Amino acid sequence: MSILKKSFVFIALNMAGILFLQAHESENKSKYIHPLIVSDSVFQSAILSQEYVMVDFWAVWCRPCQLFSPEYEQIAKRFHKQVAFYKLDTDKCPATVKKYDAKMIPTIIIFKNGKEIKRYVGLTAKERIIFDLEEIIHAE
Repeated sequence: MSILKKSFVFIALNMAGILFLQAHESENKSKYIHPLIVSDSVFQSAILSQEYVMVDFWAVWCRPCQLFSPEYEQIAKRFHKQVAFYKLDTDKCPATVKKYDAKMIPTIIIFKNGKEIKRYVGLTAKERIIFDLEEIIHAE
């Protein structure tokens, strides 16, 4: 392999590593989203932490998940007083992923009193989720 190709591969791998770390760090720094769920044992208490809870089943390597993250942050900013927002690292919570059949990510699940009431699979328009959340919260 030529020196140019080796340099390119080295730079590409370093850039990928930096992007990976930045994405992971940004997921842990939110004013409106609780710390990342990284164990199956924490998940159950998280979904019972408040009447309404939204969980983003997510992975740091998932490009659609990264694209949706700013949208999720905006939704959380708007509803953080009524809904607890979490992100679940699918690589670290395999039992929860299996239990909730979250084969595709991102998967967003809304819980009410610990029971699933709404699910979105794949990239979903922020406006759709906002509309549904407003209906769910104000249905009572």
